[in-house]
Amino acid sequence: MTYFKTAQYVPGKGNAWTYYECDDAGVIQRQMTHIPETGETDRISDPIVKKIYQPEKLQKADAAEFTRLWDEA
Repeated sequence: MTYFKTAQYVPGKGNAWTYYECDDAGVIQRQMTHIPETGETDRISDPIVKKIYQPEKLQKADAAEFTRLWDEA
């Protein structure tokens, strides 16, 4: 599996980090959004969007980080 993340600012809440878990073909298996400042996490176990486009624009994420946040939610 490959893991990616990207951030977007949410007014009044801080950065919302969106994480993607992808298989070797680039198909998204799971996705979540985590806002560290508020502790909010939204898990999506069957995302509507299935393909990562332009992964070079995303940051690499660590599998352990993804798993920890997924399990805490």
